[in-house]
Amino acid sequence: MKSKIEDKIENEISVRINELGFEIEYIEYVKEGDRNILRIVLDKKDGIVTIDDCELVSRDVEDRVDKLISGEYVLEVSSPGVERQIKNLRLYNKYLNNEIYVKLFKKDEDGKEFTGILNEVSDEEKYIVLKLDNKDKKIFLKDIATAHTVYDFDAVLKQNSDNINLNKLNKFNKK
Repeated sequence: MKSKIEDKIENEISVRINELGFEIEYIEYVKEGDRNILRIVLDKKDGIVTIDDCELVSRDVEDRVDKLISGEYVLEVSSPGVERQIKNLRLYNKYLNNEIYVKLFKKDEDGKEFTGILNEVSDEEKYIVLKLDNKDKKIFLKDIATAHTVYDFDAVLKQNSDNINLNKLNKFNKK
């Protein structure tokens, strides 16, 4: 659940971030250890988010964000990565028909962790439906501890196996 400060920050910077060619996946303002961290996770409309993109956005929004946050904080701007965290209804809708992993706060009759195809999202009733093997599983968002997309590394390696030199992948390979 987003805090008021996260909503204010998103309202303040989202138009500018869109002008730069990005969209906000999510914003979170959290305390980790003794530090306050403002995390802005971006996606790029056409392509992948690079380190240079993160630096560009960070420099562009830092003054606006400074006006909204009192006290010290660390600003982190990053890409969503390969397995993307799903933190809000908008992201569940974005990843509809994709394979996702869901972990519940508490075990239910079917277990605590599920991987399946995201078949349905109810914005009104705030639940999702996962296709698990031969059955549909309805899960309320309030019961989800964490969720992310699933990237099939094995399939990519198999698909590109003719082009991959496994010796080059081994960082400890002696020359």
